[in-house]
Amino acid sequence: MKVIAVTLVLLLAGNAFAGDLIHKYPIIGKSKPSLVSILTELESKLTSGGSVDTAVNFLDSLRASIDSEQIRHDQLYTDQRNQCSAELELRTKDVKDAEQVLNRATEQYENCSTSKKKADAELDNNLDSQKATDTDIKILDSIRQAGAQNYNAKKQDHIDALRSIQESLKILDSFQSGGASLAQMSEISLRMIQDAVKLKTTNIMSQISSIFAQMLTQNGGYIEVFERLKQLLQNLEQNLYTNLQKISEEEDQSIQEYDDRRVHLVEYYNNLKRTENKLRDHITTMDICQDQQSAIIDSARGKKVRNGEIFDSATRMCNDFASEYEKATSVRKQELDLVDRVRSKIIERGQ
Repeated sequence: MKVIAVTLVLLLAGNAFAGDLIHKYPIIGKSKPSLVSILTELESKLTSGGSVDTAVNFLDSLRASIDSEQIRHDQLYTDQRNQCSAELELRTKDVKDAEQVLNRATEQYENCSTSKKKADAELDNNLDSQKATDTDIKILDSIRQAGAQNYNAKKQDHIDALRSIQESLKILDSFQSGGASLAQMSEISLRMIQDAVKLKTTNIMSQISSIFAQMLTQNGGYIEVFERLKQLLQNLEQNLYTNLQKISEEEDQSIQEYDDRRVHLVEYYNNLKRTENKLRDHITTMDICQDQQSAIIDSARGKKVRNGEIFDSATRMCNDFASEYEKATSVRKQELDLVDRVRSKIIERGQ
């Protein structure tokens, strides 16, 4: 038996994997005795008179224990692989989802940004149009005011001239009946000349001058000259009424054109103001959109990075699981091989 024991120790010492087998190897969170201590115990049993069968049974028990460890580790590694597969699948999905959200938010952000820039440009044009339209309204009002002043001045000149003519006609009638003097006739002529200057009817001035020249060269008998002057006044009166009617109609037409044009400009200006309000509301909405999408982008980017890091960490952990399993399985195979060799030697020596 001593020879068998020495053989066991020498076989262990000469094994190429002795360095891996002489320390305690943890399996599934537990420790087991090293093969050195086990074989030392076996040597002790053989030295103290233990039978070969006892030694073989001991080695068979040892082999069964190693097999059991391998089975438990197989089950553990299967669970680890399933958990790793589920975790990596989850993190891959989370990264993909984050990328999709990030892409959609980025696209929406760009759409809102483009729409806001377009609205900003339209608003600038709108404000320029408002300014130009407001200027047009002011110019139109100024022109209408000047036109009204000009009309009122012409109207007053015509009224004054008509009043003078009517007074002159009365004096002429009085002169014809002997109730007016030549001086009064001169006054009539002067008024007519003044009115003619105001109304720019200078042709009347030459006629008046001609009539008075005839009156001054005649000795009494003003009937013919009187009739000509009276007819001239009556013609002038009719012309003034006609002209007054004409400028009044022109003024009415100018007022109508002004009203139409102003209504159009004011309506256009009001439309610009309404469009301005809509553009400002849209710009505010696009600002909110950009803020919201920016927050989504930051969140999605963070989620992508975070899940990517978890994926990398899980990948390293799962690789460690695989490496540990392969290493432990390899060691157990070496242990089983060694146990089988020792068992064969014991049986061979005991025969």
